[in-house]
Amino acid sequence: MAKTLVIVESPAKAKTIKKYLGNGYEVFASKGHVKDLPKKQNAVDVQNDFAETYEVIEGKEKVLEELKSAAKKADEVLLATDPDREGEAIAFHISEEIKNPKLKVARVEFHEITKKGVDHGVHNPRKLDENLYDAQRARRVLDRIVGYDVSALVWSKLAFGLSAGRVQSVALRLIVDREREVEAFVPEEYWNIAVGLGAASPPQRAPFVAKLASADGKKLEVTNGEVAGKVRADLETARYRVAKVVRREQKRNPPAPYTTSKLQQDATNYLHFGAKRTMQIAQALYEGIDLKRDGGPVGLITYMRTDSTRVSDDAIAEVRGVVAKRYGKEFVPERPNVYKSKKNAQDAHEAIRPTSVEIHPDSIKKHLKDEQYKLYKLIWNRFVASQMTPAVYDRTTVEIDVAPTVAAPAYRSYLARATGRILKFAGWLQVTEGQQEFAGEEESAGAAAEGGAAAPAPEATAAEAERAAPGPSAEEDSEALLPDMKEGEALAVSPPGVITDQKFTQPPPRYNEGSLVRELEKRGIGRPSTYAEIISKVQQRAYVEKRDGGAFQPTLLGKFVVDGLVRSNLDIMDPNFTAQMEEELDAVGAGNLKREQLLKTFYKKFREQLDKSKKLAPWKPEAEKTDIVCDECGSMMLKKWGKNGWFLSCERYPKCKATRDLSDARGTAAVRETDISCDKCGKPMIIKTGRFGDFLSCTGYPACKNTRPVPLGVACPSCGGDLIEIRPRKKGGRTFYGCSNWNAEQKCEFKLWQKPVPVPCPQCGAKFVTRTGGKKAMLVCATKDCGFKQEIVEGEGEDGAADGAAAPDAAAVVASAAPAPADRPASTEPTPAGRPEAAPQGAGAAPGAAEKPARAVRARRTAS
Repeated sequence: MAKTLVIVESPAKAKTIKKYLGNGYEVFASKGHVKDLPKKQNAVDVQNDFAETYEVIEGKEKVLEELKSAAKKADEVLLATDPDREGEAIAFHISEEIKNPKLKVARVEFHEITKKGVDHGVHNPRKLDENLYDAQRARRVLDRIVGYDVSALVWSKLAFGLSAGRVQSVALRLIVDREREVEAFVPEEYWNIAVGLGAASPPQRAPFVAKLASADGKKLEVTNGEVAGKVRADLETARYRVAKVVRREQKRNPPAPYTTSKLQQDATNYLHFGAKRTMQIAQALYEGIDLKRDGGPVGLITYMRTDSTRVSDDAIAEVRGVVAKRYGKEFVPERPNVYKSKKNAQDAHEAIRPTSVEIHPDSIKKHLKDEQYKLYKLIWNRFVASQMTPAVYDRTTVEIDVAPTVAAPAYRSYLARATGRILKFAGWLQVTEGQQEFAGEEESAGAAAEGGAAAPAPEATAAEAERAAPGPSAEEDSEALLPDMKEGEALAVSPPGVITDQKFTQPPPRYNEGSLVRELEKRGIGRPSTYAEIISKVQQRAYVEKRDGGAFQPTLLGKFVVDGLVRSNLDIMDPNFTAQMEEELDAVGAGNLKREQLLKTFYKKFREQLDKSKKLAPWKPEAEKTDIVCDECGSMMLKKWGKNGWFLSCERYPKCKATRDLSDARGTAAVRETDISCDKCGKPMIIKTGRFGDFLSCTGYPACKNTRPVPLGVACPSCGGDLIEIRPRKKGGRTFYGCSNWNAEQKCEFKLWQKPVPVPCPQCGAKFVTRTGGKKAMLVCATKDCGFKQEIVEGEGEDGAADGAAAPDAAAVVASAAPAPADRPASTEPTPAGRPEAAPQGAGAAPGAAEKPARAVRARRTAS
């Protein structure tokens, strides 16, 4: 019997596909790339049309031998690597390795790992696409050339060992530019003024609040308390009359099904998954999950790297049937909703959707990991919503003439406005389960809703509206219907009376993973398969740090790198140039541009710019003289900058190699006394600040060089030890909180992902609560099933106290807090963990230690 060998990338996918193909087929996995450019300068021959020298990746020799051996026993080989450029490159490399004149080799694509998807792929083989392969080769060569040459430039101008990439450098520039906007931002005062109104005569109706919109026919902008006070005095005794009442129906159209970038944005904002983690989970859902049905794994979603909103006719027919059955026929539009993909979309794959809408998330929850369930549910809800009718609101807008009665009013007349709406028909919101904002909803203007009528663009989200116009707005809707009123009707001031609310404009928000992906997509930088890699590399290089809540903040090192590259006038630092390069790579993939032509054009100009930049001055700040005396030789010390930050170095270097960590302007570490005793010598310990944050240091230094992480003031509920912050060994990893006894003889494996706060829970009496990040910082009880949570009000620090103040007692934290049930399964539940692969915070060097000893101290405190 003829044998067909099917080669895929993932072992998990191989298992799923084997189930569908049955006898006559053997399925093997390449486990990703098998060949790559070696890590040496001459891997690309620039003079010979940029010819590459590929080598088998170290450790993949055995995999290749298995593939070659299996190919010798087969009559046909189907290369079923992922349906994208990287997959095409892997297929080409495997084809080269198993080459045999008698062997028939074809390329197949599986856009969904289901019986139908696999059968369709197997029965529709094609030739290997040399254009797609050339596009991947061109990208790889570009990245290699830029990576090696620009990294060498950064070494020579800033510090040895640093690196820079083609697309990652542009992403870093976006983060740095945003940080500069934040730093340069000057808050401007403004006042929101509103008034509570009710009927002037019986019958009485429920009062409502109207916001002041204009004065003397012009938009009213109150920028100081003095004017606000005068306007308030005018309103308190003014006459109010209804000038205009407008009632209309308002529709909110459903968003398109997920593309890669939109999925990453919503996963960041609602599930708090980073882009890389989102793609890893989605990959598992695509490759197959064992649902204990049909004897093997089932692919739950279509291919997850896509920029298209296109959906197959079969999937649309299925989802329309499920919507009618599950929610009712009134939720099914007359004709299917159609969404336009972006102008520069490759449109190679469908949108991300469930392979079968019949598989509801709740029906398979027991077979999924928690993160898989959450992401699958997000995808399922979004796809089903995309083929439902619009949500319909009753919206009422009331304009009110205000006539001051005081002798000398600030203005002769005012106009107040109140807008309210109430949900009349849920439509697609029926399936969203409380989610309020949706990535890409503003692009639904391209949808053909309700049988082809162009859908109006939805209103901006609250966050977008605040960023666009940080001043007062008179158009904000309250989620309630206003009382019936007639034009000409008199109104009177009612509780809460006149409201004058002082505000200050806010700086633009720093990028988080979701908003950075959105910006990259908007500017045309990168493609669906590269977003996660771009963000991951920016973090790994220590050029940015993640603040609480996930916002990116560039380090001083990151700023120096960006500033130096921008001053060098390299095109690669121009977002528009990078976007243009993506379009040219797409042109290579489509066969409209030769790979060699693209590379030659780029390289010629790149080399000219690079040669000029090498002649520029160093990027690092000049050394500064200080009045600090060297402890070792008595000479003066200089303030210098290295890739790990500012430090002091003896002016007699290299004869004297004394250095000192620079923690404040004087170069001496700021210290704070504690009542903690050293567990080595018994002397008191003090808190010092090093390159890696605060740490406990023995006062017996240098005789006793013991250091420890700073306790967070919360006792471990498992063993009574101190809870400490533990930072990941790998850059870009996630910080967590564990017990200080994690490395003791009796190891304690208690672990939390959210920061513990030494405040008792007012609901269940637990000894501490945790602080969560996200759009709204919350205090949440760590006890399972307790459900207590409270939003941290603006201006509070990490411990729930105002910045600079001591942590409050329990009563202060929860005064006015109304316990509310958790809106999702608490991720703050303490869970046992293995030995943490991370380094406790505060493992910095003791004062006077050189850079290498400092690293050694940190390494000793890194868990194995």
